[in-house]
Amino acid sequence: MNTIAFPNLRDIEDQATNWIAKIDRGLSADEQVLLEAWLAESEFHADTLVKCASMWDLLDVLKPISALMPFKDEADIKVSQEQSKFGAPASFGAPATKAWLIAASFMLLIGALIYTNLPISSDSSLLPLAEQTPETTPYASHTYKTAVGEISTVSLTDGSTLELNTDSEVRVRFTESKRNIELLRGEVYFDVAKNAAKPFEVKVGQDKVTAIGTAFSIDAGESLDDSRSVLEVIVTHGKVRVISSNRQLPLYLEHGQKAVARDDSFEVSYQSEERPNLAWREGMIVFQGESLTDVVRELNRYTPLKFRLMDPQLKSISVGGFFKAGDLDQLLAVLESNFSVSSEIVGDEILLTKAK
Repeated sequence: MNTIAFPNLRDIEDQATNWIAKIDRGLSADEQVLLEAWLAESEFHADTLVKCASMWDLLDVLKPISALMPFKDEADIKVSQEQSKFGAPASFGAPATKAWLIAASFMLLIGALIYTNLPISSDSSLLPLAEQTPETTPYASHTYKTAVGEISTVSLTDGSTLELNTDSEVRVRFTESKRNIELLRGEVYFDVAKNAAKPFEVKVGQDKVTAIGTAFSIDAGESLDDSRSVLEVIVTHGKVRVISSNRQLPLYLEHGQKAVARDDSFEVSYQSEERPNLAWREGMIVFQGESLTDVVRELNRYTPLKFRLMDPQLKSISVGGFFKAGDLDQLLAVLESNFSVSSEIVGDEILLTKAK
């Protein structure tokens, strides 16, 4: 009796997503050969590659490998139907080459996503008029910020909404072709109005998060123990692409995923619920077993008084609980009663010691 092994759909989708990331950043000669072999293994591979790219609104990324993509008669019919919508001939004559057909099909199937290499931080208003283009000339450029302990909501001209957590600052620059946001510090929740023609790009240092129509949060905090930048991205709706200066491949995140970038690695996890991570939007702070070092880092964002650990043994204490942002007395009382941590306010600092 012969046993037929069916392809593992999840594995093939993972492979396709990985190939999309590699194509996006540019294939090496060896990778080009490997991709061609992978596509030749099964027509299902090519179908899955197109499906995944479509799901991510990244069909345009596949244009450089269009010559490797097999298109059957059924696909040609779909292309013909699409062309007829735009007033083009409904049938293709014999002289039409396969390469031209493939290119035409991609142009008709793709909702173009064009990622430019212009640096977001550049101030196009300083460029000579002759050098300014629709992509560099901002329609609107504004900076929004919140004070320590303040939370604010901003409505943008494109219909998107920004929710700024405490002590946060963003710079917004819109052009004809792009929506550029620079997160200078803090944490922001982005509810992005969908516009496939104008990608919504958030820059955090040398890292970029790009979306079209989705909702996500970015925290650009710093770790207290070693001052390393820690980028945290949480997707609550839709999908985003993360390009990090320390990683070779882009990272694609979807609804329910959280990614933390530290040094040259991403830690990706699924979030069963949003509240613990985004409780600040409701005026709450939630801890779920974090070390007191990380708790102190978070608390320092919500009060002008800065916490300081006076005893190295305190760093290993795990803290859990819901706290109202700004209610310092409640927090200090809980630390003392539940975690044996005493506090003393000296000047503009809150000194934490082990209770005797």
